Amino acid sequence: MANFNSAYDLTMKAEGGYSNNPADTGGETFKGVSRKNNPGWSGWAIIDAIKATNPPSLNAALNQNNDLLQKIMTFYQVNYWDVNHTSDINDQQMANQVFDTAVNCGTGTAAKFLQEAAGVTVDRMIGSLTLAAVNAADPKTLYNQFIGFRKQYYLDIIARSPSQAQFQHSWFSRLWPYQDPAQSSAQGSAIA
Repeated sequence: MANFNSAYDLTMKAEGGYSNNPADTGGETFKGVSRKNNPGWSGWAIIDAIKATNPPSLNAALNQNNDLLQKIMTFYQVNYWDVNHTSDINDQQMANQVFDTAVNCGTGTAAKFLQEAAGVTVDRMIGSLTLAAVNAADPKTLYNQFIGFRKQYYLDIIARSPSQAQFQHSWFSRLWPYQDPAQSSAQGSAIA
């Protein structure tokens, strides 16, 4: 069973803080939550109130608000983790990648890539058949196929809209290499 907090921590490192880049199709965002796509999210009221105080560092002020941080975490768990039954994926690294893809590309796209990699019918909804195939597959092979689909997705965006090439480095930095758990354990033992 995959752990949400582990996946969340990785994705939040990639998402960063507050941003309002005019070239970003999501528009104003905080930790990846786009106001354009989520105008009714209750965290925007807190963000707007903090912005109105003109703090010396907006990101520092936002990151000091525990209510806001809890709203972010709950938002991601409900809308991007739970919806894809990500807890039911046995391999944590695969779950991390599915979750991060759901956040960055949409839950349906993450489900599609997982289903394509697992060789099951693509319906963009992760259910028991998909999970059975995913958990029976070789984790490293499945993972590498998944990130191959994700990389191509980004390349297709850039081909359709060259202005989005400015985000390529950021997008590709989320294609984390698979770490063999046996090697990680052996290295950890050798270091200790």
